[in-house]
This record gives sequence, structure tokens and C-alpha cells, in this order.
Amino acid sequence: MALLGLTAMASPAHAQASDAPGTAAPASAATTGASRLSFSLPAPAGPHNGKLPLFFEADTLEGEADRRTRATGSVRLRQGDLTVRADELVHTQPDNTARAAGHVRITRNGNVFSGPELTLQLDTLEGEFIRPQYWFARTQAGGQATLIEFLGENRLRAHHTSYSSCTPENTADGTPAEPDWSLRTSRVDMDFDANEGRAENAVIRFKGVPILAAPVLTFPLTEARKSGWLPPSIDYDTRNGLGIAEPYYWNIAPNMDATLTPTFSSRRGMGLGGEFRYLSQYERASLNAFGLPGDRVTDRDRGMVNLRMLGSRASADGLALTSYDLRWRRVSDDDYWKDFSRYLPTITPRLYDSHASVERQLNARDWGLGNSQTALFASTQRWQVLRDTSLTADPLLSAIESPYNRNRAGVRSRSVAESGLTWRVKGQVDQFSHPDETRQSGTRSNLTGAVEQTFSLGGLRLTPRLSLDNTRYQLDQTLSSGSRSVSRTLPTFSVEAGFTMERPVTMFNRALTQTLEPRIQYVRTPYKDQSMLPLFDTAPRDFNQYAIYSENAYTGVDRISDANQVTVGLTSRLFDQATGAEALRLGVIQKVLLADQKINPTGDGPITDRLSDLLLLASTSVIPNWYLDNVLQLNAQSHEAERATIGMRYSPGGYRTVSAIYRYARERTNQVDVGWQWPIAGRKPSVNQMRAQASSPDQISLNGQPAVSSSACGDGGTWYSVGRFNYNMRDGRMANSLLGVEYDAGCWITRVVAERTTVGTTSSRRIMFQLELVGLSRIGSNPLSTLRDNIPGYRLLRQDDSVLSAPASQPFPSDD
Repeated sequence: MALLGLTAMASPAHAQASDAPGTAAPASAATTGASRLSFSLPAPAGPHNGKLPLFFEADTLEGEADRRTRATGSVRLRQGDLTVRADELVHTQPDNTARAAGHVRITRNGNVFSGPELTLQLDTLEGEFIRPQYWFARTQAGGQATLIEFLGENRLRAHHTSYSSCTPENTADGTPAEPDWSLRTSRVDMDFDANEGRAENAVIRFKGVPILAAPVLTFPLTEARKSGWLPPSIDYDTRNGLGIAEPYYWNIAPNMDATLTPTFSSRRGMGLGGEFRYLSQYERASLNAFGLPGDRVTDRDRGMVNLRMLGSRASADGLALTSYDLRWRRVSDDDYWKDFSRYLPTITPRLYDSHASVERQLNARDWGLGNSQTALFASTQRWQVLRDTSLTADPLLSAIESPYNRNRAGVRSRSVAESGLTWRVKGQVDQFSHPDETRQSGTRSNLTGAVEQTFSLGGLRLTPRLSLDNTRYQLDQTLSSGSRSVSRTLPTFSVEAGFTMERPVTMFNRALTQTLEPRIQYVRTPYKDQSMLPLFDTAPRDFNQYAIYSENAYTGVDRISDANQVTVGLTSRLFDQATGAEALRLGVIQKVLLADQKINPTGDGPITDRLSDLLLLASTSVIPNWYLDNVLQLNAQSHEAERATIGMRYSPGGYRTVSAIYRYARERTNQVDVGWQWPIAGRKPSVNQMRAQASSPDQISLNGQPAVSSSACGDGGTWYSVGRFNYNMRDGRMANSLLGVEYDAGCWITRVVAERTTVGTTSSRRIMFQLELVGLSRIGSNPLSTLRDNIPGYRLLRQDDSVLSAPASQPFPSDD
């Protein structure tokens, strides 16, 4: 928090008084009358040049030239965006000091100070404010102190302070009650130049009970980063017991920081987590690590490391760019993914990829084929696979096959001639190895070339393409033929056509544009027996609206499927003419085989059915506040669903969202996923109300009492329910679940969230509790990232009033 950022005031050279604004009179003349009076103290020349002049306004002005000026009755003093109001103000010119008394109030940038008496030396900005109350627009919080000492333009000291974003409600006898929460200190020193605040004997009280205390507490005065201890985190889960974490943030440099987090688990003991981040013009890097020496449960050291580095540098002429990517991920043991599911370095809990790659891009090079972009690349990749060591492990879930380790080097180039003819060439060499010595290993070289051109014939787009693939293997183990080398060369020809038609329509009382977008593709690849070739990094493609248009049914180059097929698709969309937003999308896609496909990705023999599965697509946001997205894969022969994804989300307003997704895959998946955030009781104050409170310079009335409430406590607050359930209908069990409540009292928020996570056959449960003191900090475990990751459309309860503007400055704003 920051109390007041004061700018240095002008040291006046002379004073003027008038019986009407803008009419000058000698300052030495004592002037009284019914009309309000004003005078200005212009900025002097010389060493004070550049400082702003002072303006006075009062009911009565009197004084002696170059000695003393006294203003009484609704006095206002203004310099720049700083305004001082009081019943009486005396300014002495020799020492350039202002003394204000009676309902003194200072306002600047929406911040308000109010108290009975102020003394301020205007050259050095040194002085004191007796028994002030204060309110800060940025944090929407305030408090009071017995004394504030101004120690210069950017330093101050406050004694016996209180701070809270809660407005105390009056009791039955009319006296103010204690706010729901408060931060009390014996002394606070603030240095705005150093961006540092230091509080002594700090105590945070909630509902009258002390919940956190510290003999010395330091904090930043702005949003800038600052080294220091962060609020502790406390939670409980079934595998680790009670957990406590106390992070320390280290602001190493403007482009570098680190967080060290000592942890305690009631079951496992003491650990240490850490995060390091680095960012420069050319690189960025992060390092996450966790260590638990001497785990009490397993009696061994546990840990995790996740390193990521990315960088790029351009040549002096800008025609070349060198980039690199480094990732190293490792965990200590096979059971880490079960015991520390919250500290996993990847979303695949049992498969960890480590790699290093470098690439050199050469732009605007002419190889005689037109303007070319060429890249040279090299990489290496290693894997760590964790076994499921539990005796009850499902064999299907525990049998994770380790990928091949790989070293790669290659070149790729794309050239475009002036005629539009496009050439693509890619050559690479891969060396594969596997921890299982019974698996085939060796070197694979691949060279692929392709040429294509797009013709525009009216609204028709026609793209013929011809490619040639050559792949050679030099293996470490002999093949069934007795040879260690084998090669394959295959051409592929394809042609694709499509066009878009549009027409204006009016539907649902909206002006829309409807499109009709047919697309057809023909692919021809001859058959070649590839059963003797190893499968290093190749797998069948997923069947979806994108992969169905691929020339090859496989990813990778170890297999190239034969093809004599036509793929036909039709899409129709509705766009809002005013906003361009898509309101409706309908699509249908199917592949037609003109000949049997002998290489079957499923391995069940040749594909003889002429029609592939039918893909039906539908998504819409035509109905206000509703969004629907559905994909259905129908078997062309049995007309039964092979796969289906049906999604729905209803969001009628902020903090109100419900989503549901049904996923089905024959003999593999049958699950329902439901998530929500919804108010269940109470009432939330409007955004306009909160904005009005934040932007009003009259937050504190002249007697120092708040003019309006800053919280919703008087309205009873608002309860919200949050949750997500993932139910596996195939196994008849809950896979993952999350259930919690949030209570928004306006000036404080509490969250209680219970989570159940299942990884394989292992499940764990944990409970998270957090108390957010609005305008100060959050205490307890942090469930916010869990809520954002699990609940589509989840919003922070303070997201709508995170940016609040201050009122516009006026010379003398009206009291109305």
C-alpha cells in the first residue's frame, strides 16, 4: 500500500487577493465579503523554475504582503492534481509553511486524507498530519493513524496505523464497530523512491481474532516487484497429510527473479521448491525444481527438475535467424507421479520429454526457383517413462511404451516462383535408439520433394500437388531377409478444389451472412509393401475434420498409406454482419475409396469398404448466452456412432457459467464432464457501485467518516458454488472431481475447495482453504489456478473491478 505520493510545491514569490476570481488586489489588504475570494502564488524564477503555482480560494482572505496570508471559510488550496481543503489555512511566506485546521482534507489521484490539523513546509514537503484517516483508490482500502510525519517529497512515517478495505458498520448505540479485517501496526515507514514500506509490530485481525503477526513486515509500494516473504500456503491431501509452504520471492534484477519455497508435509517431512525465471531481448528461461530429502514414507530422496530455455538471434542483415529450444525434465522415481501430482512438470504424468534443438533460418535466398526460405536444423531427444508399481495397476493403463530416443539433423526449403509455383524440399537424417535392446534401432534418412500451384478460376480454387518420398534405413539388427538396409520410394499426386458462396439473410432478428463452402480432394498413392520397415516415430492419424484431408493416414515417414480416394466436405456458416462473429457452423465430411486400401492403420487387413465413417459437425452461439459444439463420427455401414463429442456452455453473465461435455469412443471412452461457477445465495454489489466508490473524491466526508460503504457486508455477501465432475460411465466410477464454495463479503473473500484426482488406478484427495483480504493479500492455499484449469469460463470474483479510474482534476471541483 502507498499513502500519498506528493509532488514538491512552488515556493511563492508574492500573493494577490481579489473580491472576485480573476480581479487582482494587493495581498496586504484584508478583504471580507459575501463573495468567495481567490488568489494565486505563481512559481518563482531561478532555482524553483518548473514547479507549479499555488491557487487559494476561501470565503475570507487577509494577510500582510510577503509575510503571512490567512484564509478562512471553505478554504481550498490547489497545486497541480493536489488539493487541500480546510476550515482555516495560514500560509507564512518567510518559511513557506502552510498550517491548516478544521476538517482538513487532502486529495490526490483519488487518494483521500482527512484529519483535524496539518502542518506542511512547502519547499521540503516536511510536516505532520494529526489523527488522519485515509482512503486509497487503487486498493479501495483505508484506515487511520495517530500521526503521519511527512519526511520529504517521497518519504513519510505513520504511527499506530490501521488499514482495511472493510467499512465498519455502526452498532446499536451509533459507535463504529470493528471492521471484519484489519492490519494494525505500531509504525510504518514508506520510501517511494526505494519502493519500500516497512511496518513494525504488524498484526492482521479477522473477525476480531489475530490470524497473522510479524515483528517486522516489508512490502512494495507499487505494482513493481520486490524481494520478500509471500503469504504462506496451507492445505491437506490424503497422500501427504497437512502441507505448509512459505514462499520467498527474490527480485534479482529487472529481467530475472526467483521464488524459493520451503515446504513441510506432516507425513513426508521438509522439502524445498524453487522457480527461476529469466527474460532478455533474445532469450527466456525458466527452471522449476522440487526436492524432498529423506522421504519419511519411502525412506529415499525425492525430487523433480524442469528446465526450459528458448532463444533466437537475427543476423546483421536480417536475412538469417538462429533459434534454439532446450527442455530437460526428470523426476526421481516411478512413484513420483502418484505422490506429488501437484508438482508434475508436464500434463502427461508418466512420460517426460527432454530435448535440445537448434535451427538456422535463411530468408530471401534465391536458389533459381524463386524467393526461398530455407532452414537448417538439428535436435536430440530423450524420454523418461514411469512405471505403475502398484499391485492393483490396470495392465492397459500401466503398459506405457517408451518412445525412441532420437538424434536428428536436416534441411527444409520452400520456394515460390513469380508464377505462383511452389516448391518444397525436406531432407533429414534420424538416429534412433531404445532402452529395450530387443527393439530395432538404427539410422533413417528421408528426402521429400513436392511441387504445387493454386489456380483461381473465378470463385473456384484449384490446387494440384505432386510429391516424391524416399526413405532409407541402416539398421543395427538384421531384417528377416538377412539385410540391415532397406529403402522405399513412393510418389503421391493430389488435387484439391473448393469455393465459397455468400448471401445475406435475416434470422433470429439479426442481419447475417450465410456461406456455402464445398471442398473436394483427390489423392493417389501407389501401394508398396512396407511390413519390413521399422516403426520408429510413426502412428495412425486421428480421425477428425483436419486429418481426414491428409494425404497419408499416418504421422511420420515410416509408413505411407496407399490411396485412391476422394474426400468430400461441405460447410455452411452464419456470420453476424455487424460484428463478424460466427453464429453457426454446420459441416459434413466423408471419404470415398475408389480402390481397396491395402495398408490399414488398424492392422486388420485391407480396407474394402468404399465409404469411410461420416463426420458431422455443428457449433452455434445463435441463442444468447448459449454455446454448443458437437462432433459425431458415424459408421457408414452400421450407422452407429463410433465417436462423439457433445459440448454445451451456458454463460448468462459474470460469475455464472455452466458447461457440460459428453465424450464417447466405442469400447474406449464413455464419460461426462460437468463444470460450473454460480451464485447460490446473497447479492453482489454492482460494478457501477464499486466504480462510483473508487472514483469519488468525497469518499471521506469532512469529519473523516466514510461517505459510502466499501463492502457488501451490509448486504450479507454472496455465496458461489464452483465445481467439476468427470464421471467415467464405462467403468462406473468418478475419475476426477472438484467441489467448492466461495463467499464474497465485498472486502474479503473466502474459498474452500475439495479436489479428488485420479491418475491410473491411484487417487488422492486434498482440501484447499484461502482467505483473500481485498486490498491486502491472500492467505492459505491457492485454489485459483486449479479453478481456472478445471472450470471453463471461471472468473475471479474481483476481476470486474481490478481497474478503477480516478476522477478528473479540476481547478476547484464542486462540492455537489
